[in-house]
Amino acid sequence: MIKEATYISNLNPVNDIDTLIQYAIDNEVPIMDKISVEFVKQLIRIHKAQSILEIGTAIGYSALHFASVNDAIHVTTIERNATMYETALRNFEAFNSKQIRPIFKDALEAFHDVNDKQYDILFIDAAKAQSMKFFELYSPLVKQGGLIITDNILYHDFVGNIEIVRSRNIKQMVRKIEKYNAWLSEHPDYDTNFLDIGDGMSISIKK
Repeated sequence: MIKEATYISNLNPVNDIDTLIQYAIDNEVPIMDKISVEFVKQLIRIHKAQSILEIGTAIGYSALHFASVNDAIHVTTIERNATMYETALRNFEAFNSKQIRPIFKDALEAFHDVNDKQYDILFIDAAKAQSMKFFELYSPLVKQGGLIITDNILYHDFVGNIEIVRSRNIKQMVRKIEKYNAWLSEHPDYDTNFLDIGDGMSISIKK
């Protein structure tokens, strides 16, 4: 069971966000690896993004990093797991972040909670089997020229190597991700690149 975190007062520097890494390890919470999160932060800088919609908050690690790029950024992040959500709220409070709007709801049911604006970046990092549904549901909220980033598209390097998978459930998951990747590569409204960074990442630019 995930345990309640012990927080350090007056945490401000960006590097302090990485104190959450050990907490994630101890509680087996999947978060972005350091290289991947820094890569997305660089995309935020390059595209001068100010509004980000994240599907999958977990403990708030990536949202805090995205918001740390500059004071003008606003992150809306959706989480359906109550324990994760409450932990993220405590982290946002501990880091005194006023730039993050957390939404406690299943992402497939949260459209009307977040459709009050358009977003420069949509970041999908939630239930991998639902990535296509998340993309289709929330892509209308992404500005022209905006980015849709999907994390974990290689799924522990099983994608493209399904013959090494023994678990039936994991095989089904891998097939769904492979189907999503193929769908993305042929989507007429987006130019997509697939990157072998972290656990795999796709970057789709809205035409």
